[in-house]
Amino acid sequence: MSDERPGSRGGGTVFLHASNRSPRRAWGDLLDLPDARVALMPGYDSEVAVRFDQDRWEERLLTACRSGSTVVAHSFGGAVAMRAAVRRPDLVAALVLLEPAAYALARGHEAVEEHIRRVQPVLDRASDRTAEEFAADFAAAMSGDRLTPPLGADALLAARRQRMLPGPWTLDTPSELDVPTLVVTGGWNDEYEVIAARIRGARHVKLVGHGHRPQDHPEVVDVVTDFLVR
Repeated sequence: MSDERPGSRGGGTVFLHASNRSPRRAWGDLLDLPDARVALMPGYDSEVAVRFDQDRWEERLLTACRSGSTVVAHSFGGAVAMRAAVRRPDLVAALVLLEPAAYALARGHEAVEEHIRRVQPVLDRASDRTAEEFAADFAAAMSGDRLTPPLGADALLAARRQRMLPGPWTLDTPSELDVPTLVVTGGWNDEYEVIAARIRGARHVKLVGHGHRPQDHPEVVDVVTDFLVR
């Protein structure tokens, strides 16, 4: 008889971050899933920001996986997890993608193109801006509001890390996955709803009320567990 708990898989659950948060703040109650492990990407395991390399991120993620793992990925990490699953379905047996920033799949959509039009110029001049200036530029491009630049050490580290990431629309992102995939969106933004619709064969669940972080929704653990049981 199997001693696995409901919702678990043989390789456990591996979490791939996008935002600059501690694991508990990034994932909340989802970290209580069976055999949960957090994969820290290059530059997120120290205070030295590292320029993004998709292959390096995927290698770090796959190193954290065992045969039959479920990968839970948020935002920018979603596109990375998708290609890793295509490359190594022996390690990644299922995907849970929380508002995946798989913008490459949704090019041509009006909302997606408008987002790229605002954000790409900020990324193009990132190397010429201080962390404080970049943070203000990036926040304005994302929200349309000019915010006070961050002053705290944690906020500046987050800005330095963000400055090392390209636009997710430049990532090599597969549209069709050979492993069971759940996409969870927050119903607040047309871009992420379009992206979810472009991931062929995925199950899509909308959990409204928490913006870009559906992992904060009180029903998210039940939704993910139900998917894994199925």
